[in-house]
Amino acid sequence: MSDDLDRMSVTLPPALLAELDGVVAAGDYDSRSEATRDALRAFVTEFNQQTGLSGTLSGTVVVLYEHEHSGVTDEMSELQHEFTETIIAVHHVHLSDHLCLESIAVDGPGERIETLLDRIRPLKGVHGVKLTVVEADR
Repeated sequence: MSDDLDRMSVTLPPALLAELDGVVAAGDYDSRSEATRDALRAFVTEFNQQTGLSGTLSGTVVVLYEHEHSGVTDEMSELQHEFTETIIAVHHVHLSDHLCLESIAVDGPGERIETLLDRIRPLKGVHGVKLTVVEADR
């Protein structure tokens, strides 16, 4: 490994740290740092695939969030009304007493879909946002 590395500090909830330690203990990684670098590479790759969108796209945005978090349910509903020209369907599932998953079918300009993603990601209580784009012959 190169000696040209920068250090950073990361604060994690105990449960997530335990999961990371479980991955390391399983033997796939020699250290927390190695596993974290691999996870960050995957995150950056996925994030880059969801930015700079263009053309007409069809796909699904999957959002995992805590419905009890103040205002997140209202914000999700407001966004659905604001993006009616892009959102063509929404499927809401209660995964547990506090976690919800929404599958949002989208169709329209990539730039508009990216704006939707940018509005969902920073909402307090959102655990994850993932876009899957499918090829649609038009």
